[in-house]
Amino acid sequence: MKKIKLAFTLAVTSLLICCNQSQKESFNILLIGNSSIYFNNMPKMLEFIASENGFRLKTKLLAYGGYTLQDHLNDGRIVQILNSMDWDFVVLNEQSTLGENYSINGFPRVRESFSFYNSVREFDSLIRKTGAQTIIISLYPRKNAPKQDGLMLDYSYMKIARELKILLAPVSETWKAVSNERTGWELYREDNLHPTPLGSYITASVLFSTITKKKSKPLDKEIFGPLIEDFDGFVQKDSIVSLINMDTSKSRFISGIVFKNIEKLNEAGGYFHIEKPK
Repeated sequence: MKKIKLAFTLAVTSLLICCNQSQKESFNILLIGNSSIYFNNMPKMLEFIASENGFRLKTKLLAYGGYTLQDHLNDGRIVQILNSMDWDFVVLNEQSTLGENYSINGFPRVRESFSFYNSVREFDSLIRKTGAQTIIISLYPRKNAPKQDGLMLDYSYMKIARELKILLAPVSETWKAVSNERTGWELYREDNLHPTPLGSYITASVLFSTITKKKSKPLDKEIFGPLIEDFDGFVQKDSIVSLINMDTSKSRFISGIVFKNIEKLNEAGGYFHIEKPK
């Protein structure tokens, strides 16, 4: 009888431990933004990376081509979507020009945007009311953009993240590091704006490590997922395509760079000190 009781106690204890671990390793993620996060079905890559590392990430994507964060707020759907589920993290993604219609000699440029800051503040206020955490993606500049544009993006994302004490996903810093060390890798499409599948994989890796605080293990697999239309972000759920074919060497290098940047950010207190570019 004692043996039966002991076995029962051990079984119950094991079940409780498993349940607790399951709760800790499961996250609901809402991603809000535009084409830079829906190209190549980046959210599905994020889910796959998480699954391969023992986490269960369920993502919902709310992103349309050309949308700014203010556009999403103007739609009037945000409060309903935020309250539709118990989100753990809400990821914000702004345009590559911070939503500003600003150009020099016909070329889109980046300047400090107070409209962008206000949009993030409004989003963060709504997100905090639900109990979720805000993550903002520090986005890369357009390819071949003047150096000052990249500096202004980095400064602006860091400034608002520090002000609101929200999590920052250092995508720009990671793209820069990968491009410097692997000059033959193409992260931009021919339009010099949108990511290639490899660029999306790097973004997904940064989000994974930002959310879990873990380094992704090397992957040697092909990732499949529903096709997302480039033009409007429409998800063709019945159309499963190859998103990227990742090999061990490449994924190990990427995860190493990603985690190094996450650690640098954490050691700096969560935010780098960046001077406002002149």
